[in-house]
Amino acid sequence: MFGVFASPREEQFSGVIDAALRSAADDGKIEYSFIDRIGYDGEFDQVLQHICQKEDAAIVVGDGFGNEEAIRRSVANCPNKIFAFSQDGSSIDPNLLVFENRVIETAYLAGVVAGGSTKTNIVGVVGARPLSNANQMANAFIAGAKFANPNVKVNVSFNGSYFDKSLAEDATLVQIESGVDVIYALCLGIIDAIGDKQVKVIENLGMEIDDNSDPVLASVVWDIAPTIDYLINQVANGVFSSSKIKSFSLPADSGRPLTWLDTKIISPALAQMVADQLHAIQIGVLKLDFSDQEPPKVTLP
Repeated sequence: MFGVFASPREEQFSGVIDAALRSAADDGKIEYSFIDRIGYDGEFDQVLQHICQKEDAAIVVGDGFGNEEAIRRSVANCPNKIFAFSQDGSSIDPNLLVFENRVIETAYLAGVVAGGSTKTNIVGVVGARPLSNANQMANAFIAGAKFANPNVKVNVSFNGSYFDKSLAEDATLVQIESGVDVIYALCLGIIDAIGDKQVKVIENLGMEIDDNSDPVLASVVWDIAPTIDYLINQVANGVFSSSKIKSFSLPADSGRPLTWLDTKIISPALAQMVADQLHAIQIGVLKLDFSDQEPPKVTLP
């Protein structure tokens, strides 16, 4: 398998995919190579063409948001490989499988935690680029925060870069100065900026520091291992289908929306609220869908 990442592998979404592929390689299921830091300025086409012509990998996997057109062009010209990308759009027979880094339900629950935990009634989101998946997560977080606390104000900042942590640090400090005391970290750099300030973080995808560490209030996870195993089995069996691939990341299937909550800070009532909302999602009573348009910079009560 070959991993293809526009951003650094350390970035949250790319990091989850890369970690799952490395784990599969460690278990002897696959041989794994990768390329990262490709960017969003037209290099994706060239990279995929090289992989098609020069690499032996049967499956090419990556985070495709922001490079959808390049992927679709390359897939059409490379029928001998299977491509699996998290991106906008649908799968294309016979060799493009689109999976979801579907964490909007978990982002909603993260918002419930933030809205129920804030002491200033101001929470924030700091991200890199306002791509569709990041926008959905931010909008889900806002909805969850308002469910738990109708009086909450939500500030949203996108700094424009996956590559420059200093921009995220600057955006974080601006939010803290505005009164934000819980931040949903959609990119790296937020925890570095917080230091010893009395601000908590909802950690996205568990990529920056270990759980159970101050200042992390809760951790959102995306488990892509079932998707990777599915792809491996598809190739082994010579049968390719995208019918199930999007479901593997759903909380209703994985049951792992928040790996950890800081119960020293979160009240029993709030923990129960989160559990009740999760149960409603898992049994299908609560169905969530959020806009992929960039949220307003400020959402008032």
